[in-house]
Amino acid sequence: MNRRVILFVALLSFALSLGTAKCSDTKSGWEEIGIRMGIQAAPKNEYFHRYDVFAVYKLPWDWRSPSGWGVAPQLETSLGALYTSAETGFISSVGAGLTFGKTGFNLTPELGVGLHLMDRSHFGKQDFGSILLWEAHLGLSYRFDCGLGIGYRIQHMSNNRILYSSNTPNPGVDMHMISVSWHF
Repeated sequence: MNRRVILFVALLSFALSLGTAKCSDTKSGWEEIGIRMGIQAAPKNEYFHRYDVFAVYKLPWDWRSPSGWGVAPQLETSLGALYTSAETGFISSVGAGLTFGKTGFNLTPELGVGLHLMDRSHFGKQDFGSILLWEAHLGLSYRFDCGLGIGYRIQHMSNNRILYSSNTPNPGVDMHMISVSWHF
């Protein structure tokens, strides 16, 4: 996933929403909790599975146009496990995202970035180069009227060589993630 494209779409959406929208008096707070499972999108040196519990915190801003379309920022945190055929490791994350949608419409696109901390940088034959990874994701979720939600996201995690030398390995991993959650 190209980071520049994601950043461009996020900034463009934000700028357009400010032009015609007003900030509503949305309350902040814990909005969603759930579980997420992922499988690796493309083979690398190892084949990965991931299992998380996650929580989403809604920030107090919600920019909406008069027709109800808009964008809302959120924070997300997760705690989970990253598996290969030979090893299991701890992974945690914290990140920020934007959701796009219309008031009363249950299908919500989202995008976000995050920082992941793992208990090791090596998993079998795969060397991530660091225990600190960056992540970008693009997803779609559906919230049923009863509060139950389901979601899908494609995410890319790597060290991006931002804090590390050019000699540091940077294989990254792309994952398909599905989730089941409860919305408050």
